[in-house]
Amino acid sequence: MPRTTTMPATTTGAWKPTWSPSHTSPGLPPLTVVHDPNDDYAFMAAALAAHTPARGRITVHPTPVASAPASLAHDLLRSMGKHFASAGNEDGTYWSGNTETAWRAVAAWISALRIGHVVVTRAHRISSRHFEHLFALRELTKIRLTLLCHGPLPPALATALVALPHEAVHTLDAARRAVAAPAPAPPPVAGRFAWWEANAQFPPDEGEPCFLLPTRRAPGRGHIEAAARRLGRVVLPLPAAGRFPPEPDEPTELLAHRLHARIAHPVHAAALAVRVFAAQTDLPARAGRGREMQTPSWAVDLIEAACHFRQLEGRADNTATPHIRSWDHAALTEAAHACGLYEHQAPDPKRHFAASTSRSGRPAAMRPDAGGTPAPGRAA
Repeated sequence: MPRTTTMPATTTGAWKPTWSPSHTSPGLPPLTVVHDPNDDYAFMAAALAAHTPARGRITVHPTPVASAPASLAHDLLRSMGKHFASAGNEDGTYWSGNTETAWRAVAAWISALRIGHVVVTRAHRISSRHFEHLFALRELTKIRLTLLCHGPLPPALATALVALPHEAVHTLDAARRAVAAPAPAPPPVAGRFAWWEANAQFPPDEGEPCFLLPTRRAPGRGHIEAAARRLGRVVLPLPAAGRFPPEPDEPTELLAHRLHARIAHPVHAAALAVRVFAAQTDLPARAGRGREMQTPSWAVDLIEAACHFRQLEGRADNTATPHIRSWDHAALTEAAHACGLYEHQAPDPKRHFAASTSRSGRPAAMRPDAGGTPAPGRAA
């Protein structure tokens, strides 16, 4: 089962990515600002080389001129190897255009994946709102934050630094030390699933092998061959649901890497993982007669991220369950197909992954016509 950890309790109710200098917590890990007024590529090269997720440190290269409030959150997610579906029904990524939801996803993954140091390049180009969200993330997750400014400090950052304890770095040697500084709590690597190796699984390759969603009984060879003809692709075998070993075999590892790389929403990733290894949509996963099923190593971080996300939504009383709401069902169908997961039989075209739904079931704040940030396909 997932590790039992809790997000820092900085607010009551749902966490929102808001921040002001007067509410800065004491004792946070260092904030470092690297000054590179001449835009020397050596500074950038040092920051990119510092990207070592296995050691709890990521480097974020913000998308140029992207000003949508959620765009920096999208860049952070991609830096942790989390990607959005590149094609298909936009229901799969409807949530990502909502600023609060996108930043909660970032915070949940940072906590679950043990990210302790975030390096942001081109910080002189990000907006004042992005600085607010970034400093709010630092307050919540207690990350070490290093900002590289390859030009004059933007007014928003200069104003914030007046009230924020920080270290200013001006030389290349000092910059290299700053970006390579260890995370506050380096994650133990032994025994962990190497989620940071999953980036090679995105974007999907056309015609890549696919999988059948596991059921309680493993399909026979004839069943797999029939599915391969129907799907027009090679179908790789997976263990039967409830019989996944703690460590994955080769086909399961391939699928696990896809689950880590192709699903950016923590709850969607966790729910699909539980559906795969337990043929269930909720936790705790039951093995029969009330016995809890052991969570495979590749699913632990996914489930923990979902628990963190639910806490950040203000649902701390329900953190053990990656609960799926009606408007998430279409997104799960999209996520499953992005990972090459299909039902054993061709599904009824009127049905989705777990239940029929429509976009009208989304929360009003997440609909593109409700005044929120549009979905990535139309904005960021």
